[in-house]
Amino acid sequence: MVPSGVLGLEVNPKKCEFFPCSAEARDSFATFSHLLPGLKEVSAQSFALLGSPICSEAIPEAFEERRQLLLMAAERLGDLPAHVALVLLRVCFAVPKIIYFLRTVPAWLYPDHIDSFDYVLKESVERLLNVSLNPDQWVLASLPIRNGGLGIRRARDVSLPAFLASSEGVVGLVTKILSVNGDRPTIPFASDAVAAWRTLNPNVPMPDKLDRQRLWDDIGVRRVFDGLLEGAVGADKARLLAVSRPEAGAWLQALPSPHMGTLLDNNSMRVAVALRLGCDVCEPHICICGTMVESNGHHALSCCRCVGRFPRHHALNDIVRRALLSANVPCMLEPPGLSRTDGKRPDGLTLIPWEKGKCLLWDATCVSTFAASHMGRTVRAAGAAAELAALRKRDKYSALLTKYLFVPLAVETSGCWCAEAKIFLSELGQRLREGGHDPRSGSFLMQRLSIAVQRGNAASVMGTFASGRARDGLFD
Repeated sequence: MVPSGVLGLEVNPKKCEFFPCSAEARDSFATFSHLLPGLKEVSAQSFALLGSPICSEAIPEAFEERRQLLLMAAERLGDLPAHVALVLLRVCFAVPKIIYFLRTVPAWLYPDHIDSFDYVLKESVERLLNVSLNPDQWVLASLPIRNGGLGIRRARDVSLPAFLASSEGVVGLVTKILSVNGDRPTIPFASDAVAAWRTLNPNVPMPDKLDRQRLWDDIGVRRVFDGLLEGAVGADKARLLAVSRPEAGAWLQALPSPHMGTLLDNNSMRVAVALRLGCDVCEPHICICGTMVESNGHHALSCCRCVGRFPRHHALNDIVRRALLSANVPCMLEPPGLSRTDGKRPDGLTLIPWEKGKCLLWDATCVSTFAASHMGRTVRAAGAAAELAALRKRDKYSALLTKYLFVPLAVETSGCWCAEAKIFLSELGQRLREGGHDPRSGSFLMQRLSIAVQRGNAASVMGTFASGRARDGLFD
């Protein structure tokens, strides 16, 4: 045997741990500690490998440690803008922080500890966003953005798909390492995980690719969302249908940067989240138009005197104009000489042909998903109000269709776009990419438009309060 010093290898006792697998092994600790002074003995409650507990006795303590870390992170996130805090919580400090832990331990077998972690997460979201969430609203908030939520996943929902995907992904490698005489070893708790999943999703086939966590997760997400939709009526059903459209959550995907104009202020963030989840936006009060504003704030989105309508309309057109110019398509807003008989003009015109030798006209409008005149349609189909507004815009400018292409940029306050607008924005994004811009230019364009809609919603809600009411008009 070659002495360790000859090879330059020496054991560092301070980095060594001794775990006794039996009572006999525990008695031999004295011998090992004599050979390696400083050797540390670990118990089943603290034995971990690569940060993941090995024994079941260590899982509760591991949960508590991660819960405390979440509490610390949430407290420090309170010093940041709400928009920034939400993004960091979603992508870093909530479930993403413990995803490795959930993939390596049977966390779903510890419902009390997992609920304790989720309770801290819910409290953190409410405090950071200044909203109050009832059970259904918290369930919706915990869904992925593409399914109408905020993307703040609950550990309860992710633990089972994470463990299933992980166990199926490593079973082949484990078999190669541990198989003896052709025996196929089993992953501990894997069969229990499959049984638990079948209990939650009866009569549902398992995913085609068992090692993909998202495929396992999507089945549960659809089950949860369908349950929410089944129990919703009226405005709640219209809201759920609308927010489940992919483009309705584009503002949540934006990088919150004040330099790029994509950072929502705290109040706009609160209103945007409340409208998306169905939370209370304000106390019931009388609007400046004389109509009663309920706690959901829906009246503000369709009020004839809402102050957010014109800034939002200007912002939408300006974003489209800038995008066209970046794509090397000269354009102008409110082109002269194209007015109708009533003097109204479209919002914009490209100065070079867009398609088939014709220049493009566009006209933007934002309609309320929850207006009484639209509720009959929006409770049946997402984006129905935007489609109706697009049809009316096309009829409005029918006299110009022989010479120009026309695209109605119709969007709802919930974020749904009409089909024609989505096709146009997709084509504009493609031209931006072809012009050498970022491959994600199309996504960035949708995010900026979505943020403009949310800012307009917030301004409309705040515009329902009479000026200086709290001061009796002293400083009006």
